[in-house]
This record gives sequence, structure tokens and C-alpha cells, in this order.
Amino acid sequence: MSKRSTLLFLLTLIVAPAMHAQDPVPPTRLQRLLTHFDVGVAGTALFTSGVTGTVQNSTATTQASVTQTASIAAGVLVTIRGQKSPYRGFEINYGYGKATQSYTCCNYTTSGVYIGPFLSQATQAEYTVGYLARPPHPIFGLQPYIGGGAGTIQFKPTRTGGQNVLTQARMTYYYTVGVEAPLLGNYLGLRAGFRQLIYLAPDFGQNYLTIKKRTFTSEPQVGIYLHF
Repeated sequence: MSKRSTLLFLLTLIVAPAMHAQDPVPPTRLQRLLTHFDVGVAGTALFTSGVTGTVQNSTATTQASVTQTASIAAGVLVTIRGQKSPYRGFEINYGYGKATQSYTCCNYTTSGVYIGPFLSQATQAEYTVGYLARPPHPIFGLQPYIGGGAGTIQFKPTRTGGQNVLTQARMTYYYTVGVEAPLLGNYLGLRAGFRQLIYLAPDFGQNYLTIKKRTFTSEPQVGIYLHF
């Protein structure tokens, strides 16, 4: 073998393994699956609509009227989203907040003097699952999304301000719209949107507060999401 052939052979032995080491490692099946998911955390504001109705109590001698309102509150929303294609996605939501429910109706002393509305402070925890679509066409560089679903919202009276009434869960429906702005490639982004939950106004199992009226909570949200 000539010196030239020997030199080429040695260079091949040195360079070939180095080039092979730089070849990208194919992603595993789990890694490919995770690329369809993201996790988001957002701060929310809770604005609940007031409702008025007649007490649904068959044992009452008079049909009393109740007006129910809730204080404006702040909350947090955690969302896991999966997207197979632009119009084939889902999301799982957990929301948390604390508000005071106010009932103008029936808060009287034993002598019949009205002492103001009945107040019960309660935490409210949302557990919902829904459909999600992210249309393929951005709007001014922002990715729009729309979704909706159902689940439950639990009202749990606090120890100090709950008035010792019962914890209650309500079936709830929701819809959501918003936009996303990717940052740092596709790994991190900002999310802003609007949600609305629709459910029966809570009465904490107290028949003198039961009016069976639907209310809704509007939730503007701003947060971040992490894409796998």
C-alpha cells in the first residue's frame, strides 16, 4: 500500500466515527408524544353575575325572593393541553379562587329585625375537561385558540367566614377564547384569553337559599405556557 493510500485510510478511521457521533439521535416514542402537549399557568380575575329568584322550598308558607351576588376575586388557572392537529385537541383545567357569596333575603333576628345580607366566604375549585382548536392561520403573528367543555366547580366554605354551611359541587359548562405568543422558539410562550363558566348558583344545601337560577363567572386570564 502506498503512503498516500495509507494516509487516506487513517483519515477515514479518524473522521468517520466523529461524523457518526454528530448524527442527531432520533427522538423516542415518548418524546414524540410529549411534543403534542403543553402546560400553562395563568392569573385570572373572577366576575360573577348576580341572580334573583324565588326560593324553591315546598315547606315554606310564603314564597320569599333571594338576590344572590358574589364578590370580585382573583384566582389561578392551571391547564394541560394536547393537540393532535389544528382542530383536534383537548384541555384539562384546574382553577382556584376565593369569593364571598351574598344573599339578600332572610337574615333576620329573632325579633324580626333585618340585619343585612347573609354572607358566606368560600373557595371555589374548578375541574373541567374540554375540546380545543388552534386554527392554523395566525392573526398578526399570534396563535388563536377556542375551546369549550364541562366539569364541576366545588364551593367550600372557609373556616372563618363560611358560616358553617355545607360544601357544594355544581355541574359547570365553559367556553374559552384567546391568543398565544411563542417565545424562545416553541418552548415557552405567553397566553391571554377569556373564559366563562356557567352553573347553578350555589345555595350550600340550605333550602332557604335555593332559587335554582343559573349564573356565570367571567374570567379574563394572562399567563405563560411551557411546550414540551
